[in-house]
Amino acid sequence: MKTLSEEFNAAVGRQLRGEIAAAGSSIAAMARDIGVARSALDNYVTGKRAIPVPVVYAVCAQVRVAPHLVLARAEERLSADSARGAGTLTPFRRRTDVAGTDENIPEVAFESPVGHERDTDDLYQ
Repeated sequence: MKTLSEEFNAAVGRQLRGEIAAAGSSIAAMARDIGVARSALDNYVTGKRAIPVPVVYAVCAQVRVAPHLVLARAEERLSADSARGAGTLTPFRRRTDVAGTDENIPEVAFESPVGHERDTDDLYQ
């Protein structure tokens, strides 16, 4: 059985994963951007390892969300998980680079300076 701190760590990890996805990034790309190993960031966002505070701040700086908001959203997420859906949902801000539901524009993969042999984005979307 997980302790409350382990459950909160997992909720923060799930929230960070959501913030990364909402920013249009991937775990691999974010790991490169903040200078940590992709496997380490994956372990943090899946709740397998405790998330260091500097990593929370680095991810928050990249996705342009205040760390206290991420922690508050994680607390809401934890409460919702505990109460089976009784939590408050916080809507994400709309991104201008994402096509709306009425637009049918084909998507193009982003350009990466990393060579194909070192690229892991296709494994962690």
